[in-house]
Amino acid sequence: MDKELKTTLDKPLGGLSLMTLLTIIWTIVGEISLKGEDFYVLGFIFILILFFFTSFYFKFNKRKKFLAKIQNQEDPKKEKLYWIILITEGVAILVVQNILANINKDELFIPCFALIVGLHFFPLAKVFDRKFDYYIGTWTTFFALSGIYLTIKHSMHQYIINAIVCFACATATTLYGLYMISNIKKIYADEIQTNASR
Repeated sequence: MDKELKTTLDKPLGGLSLMTLLTIIWTIVGEISLKGEDFYVLGFIFILILFFFTSFYFKFNKRKKFLAKIQNQEDPKKEKLYWIILITEGVAILVVQNILANINKDELFIPCFALIVGLHFFPLAKVFDRKFDYYIGTWTTFFALSGIYLTIKHSMHQYIINAIVCFACATATTLYGLYMISNIKKIYADEIQTNASR
């Protein structure tokens, strides 16, 4: 395997670790919201997925250590836009939290939080030319807006609404993790094929 492979693997492996962390957070918040009414079945399912993500990460990260190190070459413009999007997302979350607290609508925080997360995928899709971000953004935004609507209409208990939104987001991060794994496998498969043809 050549030097470029290590750099190529950095991004999807980093993405997989981030998706693992976010799935953990959404799962914990979802289970706390449900108060064990699902007998922790959903939590158990996501724990199994997280074990799979973690084992896969360590397996391929260990392989990466044997590759030669080179400086990662990122497009400075895309990198700058990426951080602008993330910072904007963080600021938006803080602003929305304060607004909801001031108007005594704290129950809307989780759906609104999810909405901001869902919306941030759309500019990311444009910046990195990734169609998958559009799918994940649409999924997350749909459940976030549904959560906001159900909360405003008082259609069901708030803890159930929050749980639905949280596990929808956990599903989104899980799908994104699987997408990263698919990319990593493809990188290795392409490298094997390239070496075999030499």
